[in-house]
Parts: sequence; C-alpha cells; structure tokens
Amino acid sequence: MKVWIGLLIGVIFGLTGCGNSIKPPTEKIANAELAISRAQDNNAKDFAAIELRQAQDNLQKAKQAIQDEEYEKAARLAEQALMDASLAETKAESAKASKAAKEMRESVETLQQELERKQ
Repeated sequence: MKVWIGLLIGVIFGLTGCGNSIKPPTEKIANAELAISRAQDNNAKDFAAIELRQAQDNLQKAKQAIQDEEYEKAARLAEQALMDASLAETKAESAKASKAAKEMRESVETLQQELERKQ
C-alpha cells in the first residue's frame, strides 16, 4: 500500500513538473513586462537605472529562451526580471520620498528663519 501511495505521489509530481515545462511561461513574462512598465512609470530610470536595466535584460533573455523552447529557463528569467523590476520600482519610490522629505525639511527651515527674522 505504501509503495502505491509513493508511486502515485511520484507520478503526480512528475506530471505536474512536465506540464509546467511543456507550456511557455507567458503569464510570468506578462507579469515581468507589467512590473517593468510600473518601474518606468515611477522614474526608475532616474533612481534605479541598474536594476531596471537588469530587469529588461532578463526579460529579453526570457523571451529568447521561449523561442528556444527552454521554458524552465524562461520562467526563471521572467521571475528574476519581475524581482529586479520590483526592486527598481521600490528604490525609485524610496528615492522620491527621500527627496520630498528633504525638500519639506528645507521649507520648514526657511519658514523658521523667516519667523525668527520677523520677531
């Protein structure tokens, strides 16, 4: 009985693994493209250019891997592109927030100086 259960589990994992490698990872590619687009919209080019470039490069490699029918490689590259794009977007958002905070501090300091001068 245990042998049959083990064999059945092995077959199930084998079939699901084969099923994933047969189909191109088009959804992962689409998710990576969307993440890159979001990063670009958040000015990642200005604040996280290296990460954005890595995401774009990995996406291109993933697309090439699909053409070469290397679907597992394509899936890994698409996932890496997604992570790189997410990092680029996060870094860009963080840099913009830091810049806004710096500008706010400078405005507050200017207002304080004005108030002190008028007193």
